[in-house]
Amino acid sequence: MPTQIAHNGGLVDAILELGFDAVKYFEITANGTAQKLTISPPARRLTLRNADENNPFYFNVTGDDATTTVSSTPGDNIKLGPLCVFTMDFDTLTCVSFITAGSDVLVEGILGWKGTESC
Repeated sequence: MPTQIAHNGGLVDAILELGFDAVKYFEITANGTAQKLTISPPARRLTLRNADENNPFYFNVTGDDATTTVSSTPGDNIKLGPLCVFTMDFDTLTCVSFITAGSDVLVEGILGWKGTESC
């Protein structure tokens, strides 16, 4: 029988079980103009979910504005398709930028911190 994470404590407890001292949920509506989310103190984990059923969004975690340019050469802009989820751990994450190719897209996100006093 597979091991399961208990869900009765909610999202925060589930993340804390995985070793995070604090987590925060956010929503942003990405559109055709790059929008930046500044993160202070720096986060250690980023989880993004594209809540749109039809349209992708693009994001950048380097501090630069996101663009809709992606190619076969790895770059700084990441495309997240409809209903997809992205999760990545960082040493420090201080900024995320979002943009779409035109249509508004609801982005749901979770930031995780380890070893911080307050977030």
